[in-house]
Amino acid sequence: MLDLHSHILPDVDDGPSTMEESVEMALIAYEDGTRTIVATPHNRDVNERSSISAVISLLYQLNQEIQARSMSLKIILGMENHLEMDTPEQVAQGKALPIDGTHYILIELPFEFYPFYAEEVLFKLQISGLRPIVVHPERNLAIQGNSEILANLVNRGVLTQITAGSISGALGKDYQKTAKELLQQNLVHIIASDCHTSRGVRTPILSPGVTAAAKVVGDEAARKMVEDIPQAILQDKMPDLDLPSITSKRKWWNFRP
Repeated sequence: MLDLHSHILPDVDDGPSTMEESVEMALIAYEDGTRTIVATPHNRDVNERSSISAVISLLYQLNQEIQARSMSLKIILGMENHLEMDTPEQVAQGKALPIDGTHYILIELPFEFYPFYAEEVLFKLQISGLRPIVVHPERNLAIQGNSEILANLVNRGVLTQITAGSISGALGKDYQKTAKELLQQNLVHIIASDCHTSRGVRTPILSPGVTAAAKVVGDEAARKMVEDIPQAILQDKMPDLDLPSITSKRKWWNFRP
């Protein structure tokens, strides 16, 4: 399996505080069947508390620790980028990063509301050549109440990623309910761990989420979300995606460059 969203690097954001715990998280993921992890620290934390060069150094150290333990597991660099009005400018300045040099970029919506500028910013990213992946949309209150918001984005080429702990129920019934609805409507492309720790409910374990998703969409479709589709993304290719089962009635934002 491939995990495209993780907070596994130490002392960067709200993930592990030590390299020892990072290595422990890597071991947990490896034993669960994951072979590639994208380290995606929050861009705000990297820019305010650290630096990209420091993050690259930590990534190298973690991979060295993994190799020393003979794990055939690779950690590569990405970033979880908060959706802000100037996100496209942050990308241009190297402060918001796509996944490992690809054209795919993780975008996090606020939890409490759906920003009025969301469609404009996502469209600007698209016309710059990037393909946004909206992470854990099941945690956004507006989308919880109206999945058509997400359908509008998906119908315009935006990809989505739900958290394994959401669909398994580990993160609560509200997230589980929304994740199940999004799966039923073919509005989910990727399952990732969004891990933050080696203990509790935010560990780098994907398999319970895949098993739970399989009960909704079938085993083949669920496995694609942690294998085929993430692999295509890391190869910077267009993945084979199913069309949403609902069509948004909303008009796409009419920005013109």
